[in-house]
Amino acid sequence: MDPTAYLAKYILDPIATSRDRSNRPSILAELEASQFYTPDRLQSMQRERLKTLLVHADANCPFYRERFERFGFNPEECQSIDDLAVVPVIRKADIQQHADRMKAQNIPTDRLVVNQTGGSTGAPLRFYHDIDLLHRRQAATYRHDRWAGWDIGQKMAVLWGNRVDMGTEPSLRSRLRTRLYDRRMILDTSNISRDKLADFADQLRSFRPPVYLAYANSMFLYARFLRENRITDYHRPHAIITSAELLTSDQRALIEDVFACRVFNRYGCREHSIIASECAEHSGMHMVAEHLLVEILKPADGSPDIPGRIVITDLFNFGMPLIRYQIEDLGEFVPGSCACGRGLPRLNIVGGRVTDFLVTPDSRVISGASMTIYFVATVPGVAQAQIIQKTRDHLILKVVPNNKFDDNSLRVIAEKVREFFGPTMKYEVEKVVSIPSTASGKHLFSICELDPMEFLT
Repeated sequence: MDPTAYLAKYILDPIATSRDRSNRPSILAELEASQFYTPDRLQSMQRERLKTLLVHADANCPFYRERFERFGFNPEECQSIDDLAVVPVIRKADIQQHADRMKAQNIPTDRLVVNQTGGSTGAPLRFYHDIDLLHRRQAATYRHDRWAGWDIGQKMAVLWGNRVDMGTEPSLRSRLRTRLYDRRMILDTSNISRDKLADFADQLRSFRPPVYLAYANSMFLYARFLRENRITDYHRPHAIITSAELLTSDQRALIEDVFACRVFNRYGCREHSIIASECAEHSGMHMVAEHLLVEILKPADGSPDIPGRIVITDLFNFGMPLIRYQIEDLGEFVPGSCACGRGLPRLNIVGGRVTDFLVTPDSRVISGASMTIYFVATVPGVAQAQIIQKTRDHLILKVVPNNKFDDNSLRVIAEKVREFFGPTMKYEVEKVVSIPSTASGKHLFSICELDPMEFLT
C-alpha cells in the first residue's frame, strides 16, 4: 500500500467518520459478513426489517396510513413479504403529487436530505431521505466497490455525466480532501469533445488509478476513441465499474478488449443508490438484499420466462418511505446460487436505461443522461420530456406539460438549449399527451440517430 493510501484508510477515514458521527464502518463490517448468509437467513432479515418500516410508515406518514387503511392492510399482522401484495405499487407520479404527505412527521426537517432526478424516463422527481441512510448507502457502495478490487484509500477515476454529483467549484479544503482522502479524479463526461477525450487520456496516464467508475456509454465512447485513433500509450486499470446506463454485450466486449481488464456492471438509481452489482463471477448482479426488498411484477397473463417490472422497497428510508416503488425498468431474477458463495440474490436488467449521446452544431457530444436533471427537472411545468435528434443542428423536444406549463417554461427551455447546445442549435417543442415506450416497456429520455464518433475523430 502506498503511503497516501495508508494515511487515507487508517488515519483520515477514522477521523472523518468520527467527525461526521457516521456508523458506516460498523455497517460495512455487517455487510461484509451478511453477504455470505444463506438465502433463508437473508429473507428472514428482510421480513423483520420490512415489518419495522411498515409499522413506522403507518404511524408517521399520512400517505401510507390512509393507503393501508383503504386496502385493508395491517402492518402489525404482516407475516410475509407476500402479504404486502395487497398494497398497490407507487410510481413517480405518486411522489410528485404526495411527497409532503409521504414524509415521516416524527423526523425533523433538518434530518432530511432533499434529492432529485430527471430520470432516464424524462420525468422530473423530487424526494427525501433521512441523513442516517447516507451512511448506510455509503457502506453498501464500499462493499460493492471492493468486489472490483478497490478499497478505502485507493485511487479511483470517475467518468461521470451528472454535474449534480460533481458539485460546485471545489474550495482549497475540498481539493485537499480529494487529493489525500477521497483520492478521486472526476472527469466530466456531460459534454465531450475530441480534445476532451485526449485530455482524459493524459490525466489518467498521470493519475494511474486501479479502478474506473463510469457511465456505461461514456466508458464505451472513450474506449472507441482510443481504438479508432490508434492511441496505445493510455492507462489500463485493473477493473472498470460501469453504471447509470444500460451496458450492452458489444459495449462490454470492446471496453474489456481495449483496457484488458474485466468490467463490473452495476445497477442503481438516485432514489435507492446501488441496487445490484456484479461480483467476480459476472453471472448476474447481486442485490443489496440487506437494505432493499426487490420484487419483479409480471403481467398476470404473461409467461413465467418473460421479464417483469422492477419494484423496490427501501427498508431503511424512514424519512420518506418508498414502499413498493415501481421503477421504469424491466428485470428478472437469476435462479440458483452463485459460484462466489454469496447468498445475495441476483438480478438481470432487461431493457434498462438507455440514454443516447446528443451532438451540438460545433461537434461537441452531450451525454443524454446528464440532461435528465439540468434540462428536464429544472424546467417548470414539464411532467415528462424526450429529446430526438436526427441532424446535428436540429432537435425535437417532446414535452408532456402539466398545469404549470406556460410562457416561462418555454423561456427556460430556450435558455437550456442555448446553455447545452450553443446559440445556433435549432429546435421545436412538441406538446404531447404522452410519450410512448419502447417494445421493452422503456421510456427513452433521448434518441439520437447520429454516431457521436463521427464528430470526435
